[in-house]
Order: sequence, then C-alpha cells, then structure tokens
Amino acid sequence: MNKAEKETLLRRTAPSRQKQAQEYLQGRSPGTMQRYAPDAHADPEQGWVEDEDTVRRLVEMPTAAPDFRIFWDNAYCVHDLYDETDKLANIFDLARAAGTEDRVVAFASTSKITFPGAGVSAIACSESSMKYICKRFSVMIISYDKMNQLRHVRFLKNKEGVLAHMAKHRRRLVPCFDAVKTAFKNNLIPCGDIAHWTDPKGGYFISLYVMPGCAKRVAGLCKDAGLTLTGAGSAYPYHKDPEDSHLRIAPTYPSLDEVETASELLCICVRLAVAEKLLADKAD
Repeated sequence: MNKAEKETLLRRTAPSRQKQAQEYLQGRSPGTMQRYAPDAHADPEQGWVEDEDTVRRLVEMPTAAPDFRIFWDNAYCVHDLYDETDKLANIFDLARAAGTEDRVVAFASTSKITFPGAGVSAIACSESSMKYICKRFSVMIISYDKMNQLRHVRFLKNKEGVLAHMAKHRRRLVPCFDAVKTAFKNNLIPCGDIAHWTDPKGGYFISLYVMPGCAKRVAGLCKDAGLTLTGAGSAYPYHKDPEDSHLRIAPTYPSLDEVETASELLCICVRLAVAEKLLADKAD
C-alpha cells in the first residue's frame, strides 16, 4: 500500500479508530489487538471491522488481572435501517464457551428507542458480576424511576414490541438517510474527489469526510447560512480531528423536507469551502 492509499484509508476510517488504524498501517495491530487480532483490518468505506475471531480472542486472551473487564457498549443493538445488516457475534456465547463469562459487562438503553433522557438503561452480565454491581448500586441509588420503567414495559411489552417500534423508526429514518446520500451523490461526486461518506446499515449518523482542512470551514459556512451542524471533529477525542476533515451528519430529528433542504445547503458549503482551500493553496 503506497502513501496515497494509506492516506485515503485513514481519511475513511472511523474517527474513534484513527490511532489504531495508524498503528495497523505501521505493521502492527492496535493495543490488545496486536497479539489477539492480527488479522483485523480497516475497511476503506466503513471504518474498522472486527469479525467473530476478534471477539473470540478478546474473551479468550490471558489477562494480567483476574478481574479484567470488557465494557461492551451495544447502544444500537436494534437500530437497523435495512433487513440485510451486519451480524455481530454474541460475545456472551463466546465468553461462556471460553469460561470467561464474568469478563463481559454489556450496556444498552432505550434512550435511542423512546425518548432521550427518559430511557431505561440496562446491564447484561454474568450472575456473579450482577451481584457485585447490585451490591454497589445499593449504596449509590435510593430508588429507581419505577414509573418510567412501568411506562416502558407497558409500551414496549416484549422483544416483538421493541422490534415493531423500531420498524416505525425505520420508516421514518430511511427516507431521511437516503435524501442525504442522494444529495451528496448528485452534488459532490461531479466535483471530483472532494468528499466521501459512509453508507451505514444502522444507527443514527452518516460520516461525511471532506477535503482535509475544510471541515471547520464547512461547519462555519453552514452556520452563517442558518444551518447548525454537529461541531467539526466532534467524534474525535477532545474534538481534535488532525485532518479537519470529518463531519457527523444526523438526519434523524428534522422532517424529510428539512433534511432535503439542509443537505443541498451542506453540499453548497462543502463545494465553497473546498474551492476556497484550493485557491488558497494555489496562491501559496
């Protein structure tokens, strides 16, 4: 892989995986993955991909501390946008098979299912880990919001109820996601290699990668025109995107008409910011 290919791959790698991707491209897998996931690879379109073997290595790997824990954040476990989606290995099945069930503590919430700030959080873990957690919670929490829990139980009822509710989300969200991607395709691709974006199968965001050095300017132009974006680089630690390239697009809250208008405006701002940078570079 030549320098240009590496730079392209890094630009297209998920923000939270930039450090790991750089280490990978230097010939070594990141952190604990170096020994236990040597075949992990950065997907040029969607970021970092970990297959079942990687998950298995995590639950099977020897650890220095007997109480080593994996905090498995599964915030988007039912947030599929399409019928065909990626299947994540069940870490608990693999942990039980490896005899390390106590190692995994998984988290989820209904905050992205019902109402943000009013969701019911959930922890999944082994029986012994649950006893340990509940013992500490007993001195931290006076009481839970039982009325809110009851509301969720009566509204969602069961797994089938959750999936039926998420199907309504899909009917609302898919047209908005498609509108953003259509605007990008029609307005940015004809301009050449000035931007690229992810095509997510689930979740609530699209990652837009503009020409390096332009993301903050794009966000500023949008704000001047009346469109507020999530801050440039917000998906990076401390909001510091070394390439000033990434914008996280959330086409979930506005109406479809608003998403279509905002997407067209965003594309105009991307083209303007890139044109300004190219002219400035040429002048230098």
